[in-house]
Amino acid sequence: MKRNPRLSMRLDTPPIAWGKPDSPIRLLCAICHGALPDVPLMMWADDGSMASLCDDCVEKWMVVTWEAEH
Repeated sequence: MKRNPRLSMRLDTPPIAWGKPDSPIRLLCAICHGALPDVPLMMWADDGSMASLCDDCVEKWMVVTWEAEH
């Protein structure tokens, strides 16, 4: 059975600095405002807003669950 990862944020995650849909990509983490790695986790909201996270914040604030493929 193939499984797909699903990322979600912890409920106690600090506020995220979302960039506007027409803004340039930010060079700092959207949570801790630290430097981003060469390949950051990038996520988009339904309205087109985007946020990039550093590896430390991904490890601290993201939860990975595995779902069976239907």
